[in-house]
Amino acid sequence: MSKPGHFATILKIIVKTISILLVQIAKIILIWIPKLLQQLFRAINIRMRFSITFKTTITYTLIYSTILLTLGLLIISAFGFFLLYETNKSLAMNSQVISALINTSTDIPIDRIKQYTDIEHIRVDLFNEQNHLIYTTDSENQSQASSHRTRLSPTTTIDDRLHFETTANLTKGIRRMEVSKHLAEEIVYMMGLIAAITISFLLTIILTIIIGSRTSRKMLRPIDNMTRTARSISVGDLTTRLDVVESHDELKELAETFNEMLNRLQASFDQQNTFVSDASHELRTPIAVIQGYANLLERWGKEDKAVLQESLDAIKSEADYMKELVDKLLFLARTDKNQQKLETTTFSLDELVDEVLRDTKLICSHHEVTIGQNEIIRVNGDRGLIKQALRIFMDNSIKYTPPGGFININSILQGEKAIVSIEDNGQGISAADLPYIFNRFYKADKSRNRETGGAGLGLSIASWIIEQHRGTIQIKSIENQGTKVILTLLAEL
Repeated sequence: MSKPGHFATILKIIVKTISILLVQIAKIILIWIPKLLQQLFRAINIRMRFSITFKTTITYTLIYSTILLTLGLLIISAFGFFLLYETNKSLAMNSQVISALINTSTDIPIDRIKQYTDIEHIRVDLFNEQNHLIYTTDSENQSQASSHRTRLSPTTTIDDRLHFETTANLTKGIRRMEVSKHLAEEIVYMMGLIAAITISFLLTIILTIIIGSRTSRKMLRPIDNMTRTARSISVGDLTTRLDVVESHDELKELAETFNEMLNRLQASFDQQNTFVSDASHELRTPIAVIQGYANLLERWGKEDKAVLQESLDAIKSEADYMKELVDKLLFLARTDKNQQKLETTTFSLDELVDEVLRDTKLICSHHEVTIGQNEIIRVNGDRGLIKQALRIFMDNSIKYTPPGGFININSILQGEKAIVSIEDNGQGISAADLPYIFNRFYKADKSRNRETGGAGLGLSIASWIIEQHRGTIQIKSIENQGTKVILTLLAEL
């Protein structure tokens, strides 16, 4: 086979190979790459551990690569179609020129056609009425009528060459004319473009990985700081906080939220330590008293009835106090764990107020205990717990009101609210102590003894009870003038 034949065969193979590759690459991009990426990420997450920087860089690099590959294929395809369109347009113009040469001559102007085709690097084939080749500018005189071609349009076919066929304005026994051109130059252009795009693609991916990795590492640096800070935090030291100066996005919000959580943990931990310390202190005193009187009985009190009775009374009193304190501690422990249940019923608040008033008068004979208004009100709640809260406030009024003072209780209905007020003219509470009186074990006057001050848990229990009934507590107090407690509950209309 001659050299042009070899070249045509090679060219044909190259064109077909490129076409097949483009089709397969398109299928891979549209179908297989998303599936493979999904399976790859799933396997990586299961079997390996990578940093967020690595995952972010790889993910965006793959996405960017897919976009670049798609754009590259589109550019190559568009450029290929453009080359074919321009070549076909040039062949159509050449066919018009050759037709003019034929029509203006008495015979077929072989020399002029040959000269023109050599200049334009094209080939011309002329066919007679029987579709036999009667002239060709190919020096090898090879007909391409039998070669396999792909028809692109009614006038254009392609194999290793682009063929333009025309039958217009032909004379001198010429039925059809083909003007064709080797696509070698166009293929070189295509290969050059593919090479340029491939090199640009690879360089872009490399730069994306390098720049993306550095950028991701810089953007995620606050997370590294958070990790180091979180590792340095221990139960013994909850004072460390995350630095939010370098963050100006969602990471700043995350750091602030984490710091707020640490504030709550520190407050809870400090409260727990205070609670344990105060509880231990409150229990230490009665235990010491009981031990002291037990030792006294062991040494001298067995035969001395007076000492024996004093010791028994003291031990009984301290045991009662310890029982009351433990009951309050257990109550508060149940509230902390949300295990204290409310047994709600609808009851008459006015009857409960009368009941609390009678009980108070029985145990308190040194104060003037009175009732003002006591309107008929029905509320829905735990009757026992609300009674416990009322008795806590009444007991406080008794403890901190000197003998001869008055204690007054009222209950009125205002709209949908039931308001119970307890007022006395006792010692009152200072403005400095007022914000803390509901804290556990808090005592406004540290010098008061246990008989007058208690353990400092009653108001905490009363506050929890009222809050669970969606009520409010307001305390108005002036030191050395008296205190007024206002309880607000929801009434049943």
